[in-house]
Amino acid sequence: MRSHPSRVWAGGIGLWLALQAGAWAAPPVQREGVLGTSLQMQVEGDDRHAGRAVEAALAEIARLEAELSTWRADSALSAYNDGRLDVQALPADTTAVLQACEQWRERSSGAFSCRLGGPIARWRQAQAAQQLPDRGELRRQARALAALQPPPSGPLDTASGLRYDVDGIAKGYILDRALDRARKAAPAARGIAIDIGGDAVYWGTRADGSAWPVTIADPQRPLDNTDGIAQVRLHSQAIAASGHRSRGYDIGRRHLSHILDPQDGWPLAFAPAATVVAADAATADALATALTVLPIRDGIALADATDGAAALIVSDTGIAFASARWPALLAGQAAQATPQVLIDYEIPPPPAAAGYRQPYVALWIEREDGGAVRQLHVLGDRGRWLGELPAWWRNYGRNDPAGALGIARPTRAPGRYTVAWDGRDDAGRAMPPGRYVLRVEAAREHGGHELLALPFALDARHAPQVQGHGESEVGLVSLHGRAEAP
Repeated sequence: MRSHPSRVWAGGIGLWLALQAGAWAAPPVQREGVLGTSLQMQVEGDDRHAGRAVEAALAEIARLEAELSTWRADSALSAYNDGRLDVQALPADTTAVLQACEQWRERSSGAFSCRLGGPIARWRQAQAAQQLPDRGELRRQARALAALQPPPSGPLDTASGLRYDVDGIAKGYILDRALDRARKAAPAARGIAIDIGGDAVYWGTRADGSAWPVTIADPQRPLDNTDGIAQVRLHSQAIAASGHRSRGYDIGRRHLSHILDPQDGWPLAFAPAATVVAADAATADALATALTVLPIRDGIALADATDGAAALIVSDTGIAFASARWPALLAGQAAQATPQVLIDYEIPPPPAAAGYRQPYVALWIEREDGGAVRQLHVLGDRGRWLGELPAWWRNYGRNDPAGALGIARPTRAPGRYTVAWDGRDDAGRAMPPGRYVLRVEAAREHGGHELLALPFALDARHAPQVQGHGESEVGLVSLHGRAEAP
């Protein structure tokens, strides 16, 4: 029996993801108390073996929970953490999960880590005692854990303080294994879906041959917003989410995220939430956790560099950032034409006066009525100076300074540069034909400030061609697009 059934997979799991598989061919099977939450499962096209597939999946979930749970003293992982079990004696699945943990720690430059069992235990104690832990002590512990080399053989050295907590990847790994068992138990099935507490894996298609529709809830309003912020269609893919709002540590009047920064062992503040679609659930689970820790631009880059992965990152105040593959998943938009728009801009040569500072620059797209559409580019990664771009600041930075810094890049030397707009908004949705405005704003310490507005028409059949020129901080700006073939 679990000692804490509601907390078995507490760390790194985003429960704000609302997965709705549309109109099922038959009512999905539902079970409570699976990994401390609820399970929904659907088997399409093999009614004769559907019950057997469900039981096979549940048996696999229970088996792996008995190996990987840190809440069970009799689990293989707990025995390893306590120094009671040599690494050579670990079950194959436990070894595979620990290896995946280390691989993702390396791939994410330390943003994803399963080495935080000790700091996590310290935070649980802090919540019980209602007293914040010593931040310096936690920072030293986290950095010492990050520097350790995993033991190649034998038991863990408990004196090192290393304890593995695999919650950031375990649910995904278990989903993958449960799906594999279910497919073998129902060989004639056309499709299978398994959802555990909001993370899910989908294989095949629904009975009518269509993809699995999934509605993603707004992380800012996980209970009140029933329409969600996006609808995607999945084909033999997995989806996972990670966020900070719904769960965490409550100490006094403070609510702190359950996701710790691996660099200092402290709960993340003003960090984004992430939804990830990937070829397998373990990848989606680990990547979603990493994306809530990394700066937004680095998270997008990691998602783009992961084969088959797509991500939607939502900043702490609700601004969305889509990875390159995300738009192709959106319901009703995958085939919609979106003309490419290229924007060339110039940072002028420095003036003769001494003390030149490279300017802060922002480029974004607005609707004709001034509504924000898409952030394209922000140069300037020091928060204290981003407010010197007042027009951009009103649209984006003022309400989301952490998100702004997450996408901002260092300032650049004078020269010509190019950015692209794919005709979509911040959340990856294709924008309809109409009138839009390109805004370019630049400001420089000990220099001036300029704001250019270039109105243009977005039309799949006609390429926009507009340009403008600043007086001091912005040089020539030209916008040109490629029309789609009629």
